[in-house]
Amino acid sequence: MDTVQYVDTFELTRCGLVVSGSTPIDRFVRLISDLPEQAASTVDWSVRGEKNSLGQSFLCLRVKAAPLLECQRCLAPFAWQVDTENRLLLVNSEAALDEDDAHDMDPDDDAPDRVVGSRRCDVLALVEDEIILSLPYVPKHEACPSAKVAGPVARDAQAGEERPSPFAVLGQLKKH
Repeated sequence: MDTVQYVDTFELTRCGLVVSGSTPIDRFVRLISDLPEQAASTVDWSVRGEKNSLGQSFLCLRVKAAPLLECQRCLAPFAWQVDTENRLLLVNSEAALDEDDAHDMDPDDDAPDRVVGSRRCDVLALVEDEIILSLPYVPKHEACPSAKVAGPVARDAQAGEERPSPFAVLGQLKKH
């Protein structure tokens, strides 16, 4: 169980501190509200503060989780593996979230997402947002475990023999 939920992002980045924890997935209410019932799993996370050579402050967020999703093909639940890292630029105000500071950025960096710095930042809300953003829009297995072979000819599983598709039989009736 984690003990840290709120951090001072300015202190974290100034000192280069790291906070981490392991939180039960059922604490993330927004995440699990539209998902199937979750198994007793945990979300492992860490947040590291850092500054670049230009003096910009960043939070480096690492999240590992396995929320249960419902496959949209077979409707069976399956664990979606989340293992993500994100680097968030700290800004001082809401107005600075939308500013274009491309000239201030390190040329080797991609433009990072921005977050408003705070003396009392809810780390678990950042972790929950990161998991939500990493979920697929349409969750599905790579190959559904209960998928049956579809086609004009299906196999009778017990007898091991081929039988015509019911639609092929209807096609024959239509010709007569």
